[in-house]
Amino acid sequence: DQQNQIYNFMLDLKETWTEAEPSQSRFIQTNKDLVLTVAEEVQKGDLFHWKFNDRKNIIRLLSGEVDYFDDYKNRVEFFKQNLSLILKNVQLSDTGIYTAVVSGNEDKTLSKCDVTVQVSPVLLSVDSVFNSPESCNFTVSCTTELSPSISRSFTCDRHTCEEASPAPSDPAPSLHLYLSDVSIICNHSNRVSWRNDTKEIQQVELRTFISLNSTKTV
Repeated sequence: DQQNQIYNFMLDLKETWTEAEPSQSRFIQTNKDLVLTVAEEVQKGDLFHWKFNDRKNIIRLLSGEVDYFDDYKNRVEFFKQNLSLILKNVQLSDTGIYTAVVSGNEDKTLSKCDVTVQVSPVLLSVDSVFNSPESCNFTVSCTTELSPSISRSFTCDRHTCEEASPAPSDPAPSLHLYLSDVSIICNHSNRVSWRNDTKEIQQVELRTFISLNSTKTV
């Protein structure tokens, strides 16, 4: 039946990943199912957990009985034969660290997986604009759901645009804000997806005196 087919599939995955490092990094698209496996067995009477970010319990296995915790009751499928877990229909909020822990005489981590779900949409907004007859100064911000926002200030004259001061390090390595040709681009990307938001510099300035001959990436 379907349950046996899924179980056999999980056994194949376990054999494939037995030689993998205990700690893994995984990237997955939203609305897909996340498969988490364990390469070891637990002893009878041991307490076994799958946890999210080290503090939120997903399931608990004790003496052959499985308990599903409230936030995951309708979202996970657990296979006590090999301790594997399927988290269904992952969303952005599922980004984090999943840990399999067994408690006997002492606690032991059997598997740890750092999961990144595809990036969220970004919003590029104009914070302030100051125009003079010869130049324009403006500040823009790039925001997204899970990462800290970033801001940049730019100065433009009739021919060029450049950043008003040296760019600080971006707080999130997947989020970037920069000049390209006659546009400002906010880009958010990882291994499974990318999103961006773009504004033309002339739109930001609310005037049309600039004709860019060169640009500087920030």
